[in-house]
Amino acid sequence: MKNKVFSIAMLIFLSCSLINAQVTPPEPPTPPVAPEVQPIPKIVDTTRFNLGNKQILIIDSKSQNSNSEIDEELEESMKDIKIEIEEHKRELDNAKREQERKLGKGSHGENKAPDKDHSKKMDKKKSSANVGFLDFNLGFNILNFGNSIPESTQDDLKIKSWGSWSYTFTFLPTKIYLGSPNFMLMTGFGWRIGQFEFKEKIDFVPKQSLVYTKNDQIKKSQFVIHQLQIPLGFYLQSNKIKGLGKIGIGLGGYAGLLIHQELETKTEDPKRSIETEEDFGFEDFRYGLSAQVDIGAIKLFANMDMNKLWKDNDIKNIECGIWFDF
Repeated sequence: MKNKVFSIAMLIFLSCSLINAQVTPPEPPTPPVAPEVQPIPKIVDTTRFNLGNKQILIIDSKSQNSNSEIDEELEESMKDIKIEIEEHKRELDNAKREQERKLGKGSHGENKAPDKDHSKKMDKKKSSANVGFLDFNLGFNILNFGNSIPESTQDDLKIKSWGSWSYTFTFLPTKIYLGSPNFMLMTGFGWRIGQFEFKEKIDFVPKQSLVYTKNDQIKKSQFVIHQLQIPLGFYLQSNKIKGLGKIGIGLGGYAGLLIHQELETKTEDPKRSIETEEDFGFEDFRYGLSAQVDIGAIKLFANMDMNKLWKDNDIKNIECGIWFDF
């Protein structure tokens, strides 16, 4: 019984002690100190190369950042590089266009379509000679009487300026360039037709040299002669001048052979047209001096015979007119 009472008493004492006692809560654990954030080292790669006369430096920065940050940095670097490359490309294009302009090319590096003059000049430089198809001279004849011809004869032999034409066809006209496309030697093979229509009503005696009679029945009296000849001369031509064209001048000579002569007469009463193909005393050989003057499309020539037109008579022929090349 005593033991039970003692046990109950001890239990009550312990219960009261626990109730009255102040329980101190444990201190919360100290939070861990965040480590100091250190800057992430960057790994830097550099690349150098030359673009034209410029040196390009490419800096490739790598870090331990996230993938998005790396992509942004790479994108910015690539933008800078592209801008730099575009600037250098523009400089190179400008330099290339300037060089091409000096060489006669277009602004986009394409050759300009060559004009005719340029093509001809290139052909001249490539070859030492140029053979054409045909040259044509159209002129009129003028008789130059010597002092030994009486004035009466000069009056009888006056010719009509617009009825005394000359036509010269020069086949295969050849230009031989003498070290320059502007200086050349010109030649070819010519066929000349000369006409001499007289103002007076005169009739010529065949197989005689300038023997004639006056005849009132004659309406027209005209000689027609054919000659083969070879021209030879030097020709100097300038480059094309703006607004004027090319200017050229030529000096030379010619030599030829008479191959045909005839007299054409027309009578009024009765009306007849007669062609007499006989020897009327013309010189067998023709030779003389020639000159040419070209201003743009205007081409002029003059020929002066050094030989006599008729045998044993001091009468020479001068020929002036225009010429065309085809």
